[in-house]
Amino acid sequence: MSDNEEQNERTESAGSFEDLIAGIETEMSADRLHKQGAYAITAARISGTVLTEAMSSGVPHELAKEMAADTWNSIMGFAPAEVVDAEAVG
Repeated sequence: MSDNEEQNERTESAGSFEDLIAGIETEMSADRLHKQGAYAITAARISGTVLTEAMSSGVPHELAKEMAADTWNSIMGFAPAEVVDAEAVG
C-alpha cells in the first residue's frame, strides 16, 4: 500500500469516527429533550392537581393559582414566584 493510500484510509477512518460521534451526540441530545419534556408534563399535571384540589377544598382561586405556580416552580427548579398585591402597592 502506498503512502497516499494509507493517508486516504486514515482520513476516511477519522471522518467516520467524527460522523459516529456526531450521530451519538445528536441522539443523546434528542433523548435529553424527550426526558425534559416528559418531566415538564409531569410537573404540569402535578401543578394542575394542586390547583384543582385546592379549589375543591375551598381555597380562593387566586391563592390556589399561587399554590399551583409555587408547585410548578419548585418542581422545575425555579425560585418561587413573588406575587405583589396591586391594592397594597397602590
